Amino acid sequence: MPTQEQPTQRIHIAMAKLARFLTRAETRTTLLGDSGRDLTPIDVELLRTIVANGPMRASELSDWQAVDKSTITLQVRRLVQRGLVAREPDPTDRRAVLLTATAQGLRTCRRMDAAGVELLEAVVGKWPKRDQAMFATLFCRFVDDLSAGPTE
Repeated sequence: MPTQEQPTQRIHIAMAKLARFLTRAETRTTLLGDSGRDLTPIDVELLRTIVANGPMRASELSDWQAVDKSTITLQVRRLVQRGLVAREPDPTDRRAVLLTATAQGLRTCRRMDAAGVELLEAVVGKWPKRDQAMFATLFCRFVDDLSAGPTE
């Protein structure tokens, strides 16, 4: 008689499948649409963070990403060169710079999100609303807990 997989084993296997799915080029295009086609995963995450958190210093962004400020400076430069992010003087400290999403950056983020939602609608949109809500709650909790790291 075959043994039934433990829930954590099933989740681990599903995560491996999801990771493979997410690394495929066609998946990135489907998830992000044409707006995100030329952006790296880091570009996408930085842009989303700047859009969500409003004007912020590069030091805040580097703390959030747990990298050196010089690394963030290079990464943000790509977004500035693409016209997605602008650097503005911090009115409270003229020596500091605030990063703000441009109108183009906001449009790009909205378009990427719309493409991702469209893909997910095609998959879970067929599920009963109760299942969709339950999955959203549990999946978001899982990602938040996983992102926070192990607690001991």
